[in-house]
Amino acid sequence: MSYNPEDYDYSIIIKKIEKFILQKVMESNSNGIVIGLSGGIDSSVCLGLASRSIPKHNILGLIMPIEGITPEEDEIDAIDLAKQFNVEYRIIKLNKISQEYMKKLNKHKIAQGNLLARIRMSILYYHANLLNRIVIGTGDKSEYMLGYFTKFGDGAADIAPIADLFKTQVRILSKKLEISHKITNKKSGPRLWENHNAEDELQMTYEDIDQLLYSLITNNLEEEHLSKQELKFIKLINKRIKDNKHKKELPEICKIN
Repeated sequence: MSYNPEDYDYSIIIKKIEKFILQKVMESNSNGIVIGLSGGIDSSVCLGLASRSIPKHNILGLIMPIEGITPEEDEIDAIDLAKQFNVEYRIIKLNKISQEYMKKLNKHKIAQGNLLARIRMSILYYHANLLNRIVIGTGDKSEYMLGYFTKFGDGAADIAPIADLFKTQVRILSKKLEISHKITNKKSGPRLWENHNAEDELQMTYEDIDQLLYSLITNNLEEEHLSKQELKFIKLINKRIKDNKHKKELPEICKIN
């Protein structure tokens, strides 16, 4: 059986996630949620779901661009989204903060990108502590399975509402939540360095990725029927899953007793 994101009942999915967010906010005895808004599809969908789950005045969106890396349209889209759902938002420019770190550190593109993700999460948790709120993680299932996130950066959060939905499912959910076509159809990317695009870095489209990940989950992968290109993708996916396994595990404890 092949994967088709259209085969799911998204009204049920929406209700289940709404209930999940409300329940977790109540269980934590918090005053609401803090969410990072990137102008991308995942954070936009999470905000849309949160705004249906809890009172809007209990939601704070943080927009954290860095000039030279964050496209101006992403910042504009994030602001428009916060206004669409009528939630409080704040813009925190990260250039000066990042520059202070780099005065003491050697330059390295990937390490700097991961540092930027961790700076953002630190700021999210600062506001969560300040307001007695929890942080919503915005990663989806495709990213989680591949380990395509920064450990203790965008991979850190208190709850993960869409982490059991593939990227292609999130795109459909975005339409159901009436999020703008501009955001829904935008190329996904962590934007940790200039022109940082997820599908370019992963070397395949999310349509292909999700189909192969689904086949891996359901043990429905018949390699003898795959093309050379598909076999290459499978090899890349398996390597990425293996290399990033540590990201999904708690720190190992040396057992003494």
